[in-house]
Amino acid sequence: MADQLNINGAAHNWNSTIFKIAGSRYTGITSITYSEKMEATLGYGMGRHHAPTRRAAGKYVPGELKIKGYKATIEAIRTQIAALSTDGKSYGVPQFTSSLQFIETGDTPISVQAVKCRIMGTDASSEENPDPTMDELTLQPMYYLTNGRTLFDASQGLP
Repeated sequence: MADQLNINGAAHNWNSTIFKIAGSRYTGITSITYSEKMEATLGYGMGRHHAPTRRAAGKYVPGELKIKGYKATIEAIRTQIAALSTDGKSYGVPQFTSSLQFIETGDTPISVQAVKCRIMGTDASSEENPDPTMDELTLQPMYYLTNGRTLFDASQGLP
């Protein structure tokens, strides 16, 4: 299946992005990065080619989800997640799902869910300049779902 031809239409961009944490939509986010990969070791055998002859099934590694945004937005996220904790103060303990959607008229909708996230850190700085002050949160999901699909073998069910 090839990609669709988009004539006089708009491609996905920042304006078509919707970001939610634990069901709440946030608009004060200015940057989102995430990654996932499979780590698989190659196996070598005999032969003059010295090329790999097999590959291990691999291990799924979900990368960090980093969100950068205005200081007040990041604080609102910490407050929302802390409310999910047993003491109402700890924002690094509760697990939650984050969702990133790319929706543009005439283009295929894309949904990325970061499942069972925890906030693992904050990066913040403040300096003299005319720009608004930003903070960055680092989230660690257990896995990602892209339009309901996984990079790893989910035939035995999702963790």
